[in-house]
Amino acid sequence: MNLKQRVLELKGLVEGHRTFRHDCLNLIASENTPSPFVEGFMAEDLNRRYAYYLGLDPREQSYQGSGYVAEIEGVAQELASELFGATYVELRALSGNIAGIISMFALGSPGDTVLEIQNAHQYARKLAVSGLKVELNAIAVPWDGSRYNVDLEATVGLIIKHRPKLVVLGSAMFLFPQPVREIKEAMEAYCPESFLIYDAAHVMGLIAGGRFQSPLEEGADVVITSTHKTLAGPQGGMILTNDRSIAERVAKATSPLMIANYHLARLPALAATFLEWLECGSAYADTIITNAKALGRALFELGVPCVGQEKDFTESHTVITVVDAFGEGKAMANRLESCNVIAGSTEIPAEVGEHGLRLGVQEVTRYGMVEGDADAVAGCIVDGMLGKDGTKDRVVALADRFRNVKFTVDEATQ
Repeated sequence: MNLKQRVLELKGLVEGHRTFRHDCLNLIASENTPSPFVEGFMAEDLNRRYAYYLGLDPREQSYQGSGYVAEIEGVAQELASELFGATYVELRALSGNIAGIISMFALGSPGDTVLEIQNAHQYARKLAVSGLKVELNAIAVPWDGSRYNVDLEATVGLIIKHRPKLVVLGSAMFLFPQPVREIKEAMEAYCPESFLIYDAAHVMGLIAGGRFQSPLEEGADVVITSTHKTLAGPQGGMILTNDRSIAERVAKATSPLMIANYHLARLPALAATFLEWLECGSAYADTIITNAKALGRALFELGVPCVGQEKDFTESHTVITVVDAFGEGKAMANRLESCNVIAGSTEIPAEVGEHGLRLGVQEVTRYGMVEGDADAVAGCIVDGMLGKDGTKDRVVALADRFRNVKFTVDEATQ
């Protein structure tokens, strides 16, 4: 192809993606879309600039010309402190995964034992198998599949036996709050020099809205998170703590070890995200949880079992379905995508089945889904898995109803 053809091909691919996603129901539990208010603060000029500092104070910049950058970062830190009740806010991590790796380097040492949940990101295990010779002994937190939560008694038993240096709670498939307070009490009794890390990436928006557990108040030493998913900000990472000594160790592990320039264009948009949650967060979080429960009930009524159905399906944005009666999970995800429903296959507890789908309602809620829409969404999912004719047309028509962004500062000030 010549240059013109390649340019046209590239433009066509971008436009094709945009058109396809415009006509889809997006139920990926790890995605969301910032509001126009937040996107308006994505500062393109900052993408061309560098910033770098050591320690806790963004005003200690190494690059000249970074005065406004430091002030913007300071505003974002202040708003995050207000929103999450955290004294120290680290915003330089470029993703939640990097925030987790930073926490391992900051608080762990070679040979330390780390308890971490298997259906999460497993930061210690990643380091252990990375070839970097970071010698952390990763042990799985016991999991109660029928309750879809930490097995508290068994976990306390491992704490007593192994005296871990780090315990990491949180999940990539978060249905219910976890026993943070109880586990921290056990750590204080049997390994008081240890640290409890809570990975809030999937539920950070619900925490911001005051509709999930508050991990710092319940005893977590550190909260690590991404800044999109339910939080609906620009993609990036964040680390929160109320302990200055921990914050200093995190800052040292962040820079110079993991981060140099930290992608500045997202900082004002991140500050705008925090403003939006302070203004509209409780209503958004309420509606997310209401919609998720309603979707779980609607699917169950159509013959699709769900994990956690004995506990009203979920207390988060996520519903986990058991699709054994329809087929293998990845095949069902592919079938749904062919009719414009975007969902992810996932492992499920052996106690309930073999094949599952993970569904998240945070983005369709942002675009206007309400509890009364759950039956229609569930019907599209079931008919898509069954391969019924006409399902794609119904999905496109339903997606066309979810166009107006809700729970935004722009909406609140109109």
